[in-house]
Amino acid sequence: MSKNRHKRKVSHILIYTTDAVDADMKQVRIHPWVLAGVTLIVCCVLGAVIGYAVYEGELWGRIREHDASQNAALIAAQDEKDALQEKIDEQDAKIEMLSITIQDQTQQIADLQAQIAEQSVPTDYPLTGSASMTVITDGDPMVEFTATEGSTVVAAGKGVVTAVEEDEVYGNRIVIDHGNGYVSIYRNKGESQVKAGDEVASGTTLFMVTEDNRQLGYQIKENDVYIDPTTIIAIKG
Repeated sequence: MSKNRHKRKVSHILIYTTDAVDADMKQVRIHPWVLAGVTLIVCCVLGAVIGYAVYEGELWGRIREHDASQNAALIAAQDEKDALQEKIDEQDAKIEMLSITIQDQTQQIADLQAQIAEQSVPTDYPLTGSASMTVITDGDPMVEFTATEGSTVVAAGKGVVTAVEEDEVYGNRIVIDHGNGYVSIYRNKGESQVKAGDEVASGTTLFMVTEDNRQLGYQIKENDVYIDPTTIIAIKG
């Protein structure tokens, strides 16, 4: 047996034909290195396709995870926004309620101030009983009342007694400052029931009317100017 053997040559033959009736069979001899090259190429292509598929799957997985994280963050941000908006709405409601309360209190204060100012204006009748009245226009305007015995001379409005002094014609005089530009003056022969510095309300007794002091001289000043008392006095009965 010879030691040197010849290597077998392996070759591959590709036989193909067509569907035609008169078609002949054809064969193509394929060398082994060509087949190995084609196999290598096919394997590389399959590996690339499989690798791309795996990579694409991981990429889409990451994208889905990122989208889920973004959605969760957006939901949390929306929830926080809704909570803040709810607090803002609550604060707005409280502010509106406070504003209404302030407006109501402001109106109440204004009404009270108007009421106090009205009480301070000497518009009330300066006697508790009926009386005859004479308007004196000679000199400073004045109304002279002749009161009934047993009635009283009273303050025509809220104020402070600024003077209790003698009067040349009527005997005594009481001056009340009402604090808003109005001053009322009461002239009568009776004994004063108040003293300087006293705070008086409308209806406070100033003189007791008897048979000897039925005449009351009544005057009003507005901003240091004498005015006709009948323009603001409320005469009843």
